[in-house]
Amino acid sequence: MAKFVLLTSLSILVIGFTCSSAMRVLDETPIDPNDPTVVKIAKFAVDERNKQVRTKFELEKVNAGGTETIPDGTVYQLNISVVESEVYFTTRFVAVLVHPDGSKELMSFE
Repeated sequence: MAKFVLLTSLSILVIGFTCSSAMRVLDETPIDPNDPTVVKIAKFAVDERNKQVRTKFELEKVNAGGTETIPDGTVYQLNISVVESEVYFTTRFVAVLVHPDGSKELMSFE
């Protein structure tokens, strides 16, 4: 019986998390991948990642993304293409928080 309750509880948590994630996407405002501001934010994300883990990524392009306004500022969630060592193309998902004062913070680089 205890295993059933645990399994049921975990299932509810997973369903709740999935629904909550889906709802967050609906709150996003789409971006123009060619907007100079968006490209600048993507370059910031790549530069910050290179500093943090000593990679040599170069931004190839912004593929898509969206913004969401939160109390701390605006979160840019971007799908970008990067090149590593002029050979290897990869797609990354990044999140950058832009504070009202214009400062930026890399939240995620996956």
